[in-house]
Amino acid sequence: MQRKSSPAQEWEQFLIARQHVDEELAHLSQTGSTLLSDIFHVHREILHDKTLTDSLQRAIESGQSAFTATRQAFAEQVQIFQNLSDAYFASRATDIRDVGQRLLAYLDGVSLAQQLDDLPPNTILVADDLTAFDTTHLSVKNVTGIALAGSAPTAHTSILARSLGLPMICALGPAILQLEDGQQAIVDGIQGRLFIEPDEETLHGYQEMQERLRHFRIAAEVHTHEPAITGDGCRVPVRANINSREDVLLVANIGAEGVGLLRTEYLFQQRTTLPSIETQVEAYREIMHYFPGEVFTVRLLDIGGDKPVQYLPQPAEANPFLGVRGVRFLLQESHILQDQLNALVHLAVEEKGKTPIRVLIPMVSKIIEIHRVLAALEQIPNMAEVRYPGGPLQIGIMVEVPAAALLADKFAPLVDFFSIGTNDLSQYTLAADRVNSAVAALASSLDPSVLRLIAMTCEAGEKAGISVGVCGEMAGDPSTIPLLLGLGVTEFSVATPSVALIKHAVRQTKMDPARHLALQALQCSRAQDVQQLLKRFSS
Repeated sequence: MQRKSSPAQEWEQFLIARQHVDEELAHLSQTGSTLLSDIFHVHREILHDKTLTDSLQRAIESGQSAFTATRQAFAEQVQIFQNLSDAYFASRATDIRDVGQRLLAYLDGVSLAQQLDDLPPNTILVADDLTAFDTTHLSVKNVTGIALAGSAPTAHTSILARSLGLPMICALGPAILQLEDGQQAIVDGIQGRLFIEPDEETLHGYQEMQERLRHFRIAAEVHTHEPAITGDGCRVPVRANINSREDVLLVANIGAEGVGLLRTEYLFQQRTTLPSIETQVEAYREIMHYFPGEVFTVRLLDIGGDKPVQYLPQPAEANPFLGVRGVRFLLQESHILQDQLNALVHLAVEEKGKTPIRVLIPMVSKIIEIHRVLAALEQIPNMAEVRYPGGPLQIGIMVEVPAAALLADKFAPLVDFFSIGTNDLSQYTLAADRVNSAVAALASSLDPSVLRLIAMTCEAGEKAGISVGVCGEMAGDPSTIPLLLGLGVTEFSVATPSVALIKHAVRQTKMDPARHLALQALQCSRAQDVQQLLKRFSS
């Protein structure tokens, strides 16, 4: 693409395109799960990366068009990251390519997204792989399923497909790229199977299943404002994961029973300085008042080497997933922790017990970490007014590191609740990075090793008389709800699109069969065996 205007004009074109992309990513980060929000936050960081921007600006000043400079700068960065020996950083090449693709689409006006819009109805899209950009531009009216030669169940594309309600299968191998247009096929996203030219019996069976799912969704939406009570009378709160204040407009109308996880990262990102205590109080108050009297759970700032905030001191780490993350960072930067705790105590005092406020500590792995956070809490004036047994301010921990689950019986007497983050718990248990497509398929939350850690956490919670929730992707899958209830989970916090479905899944469950299902699952040796159990249980 040849330059047709001055460098100043080309630079202005780039800035306009970047603004469009930033707005699009900001919108996408507010309409999905916590994990989706993390993905698009990373993409926004890449979009504003100084190294990329400086390289691009130099190319434009040397005479290149905005399009050519963007294509070249991003291609160079992709190549650099692909060549890194560290798997985590190498996987970031996909994110960089995706952001570049979005920019080029705005600069050029012709993109794969337009081709995807032209797909005929009832299309099963077969490809080597899709980027997050491609997936967010799919028309769910025309595409009914996705089959990929590559990728992984926990890759960004898979997460996005689930958020769109599209069944998808990954890692089918290059042979599927030889399929011809017009062939009839079935994508079973639950079992991970692709049927080509299915026989009449198979086709009829899946049509019946599809109809049952349709009725399930309709019933879920009709009853979304009713409480989630199991078939034998157990009340199970289903709350919402909130990524930003914009999410509240969606959550307030879908029957969520309060906030099970408020990510406070949005208060710190896209700023140049730390938010004051007053700013934090106002932000929390604004969200909380949409749920008068309901539980309001605030996770303390959860950042680290993989989720940077530009103005905070975070040196590069060789393995950021095992580095200074969550509570480790907060204890290192104690003034940030103290300000957040001050804001939440202030809010609890202001509420005078009208709204239960829960503080969630992320990435806990050591008992000493809880002692240090509780010691910081003790230093806050008026804390005693709200922090006492059964009081309006409660403290809990994220169980997302195997060490926390293994020591759950030691943590339980110190806190008021547990919240299990199944995404991180799975990847840490199985030593498989969920954003690295080469190993992400290993990080299944249904692996018996992960289920045993969940069961261990639930047992410790029950003995101590504290609630145990799940807030990871696993909680948003209706098929896993009987299993989680059977393991001892007492509440759920899910992405906004899943609230109605999960409440309905709870209503369809009875506890004795669920406990029997859990006992069977704990005896399995493979995630595939657990999947088969779930399939038989729901049939």
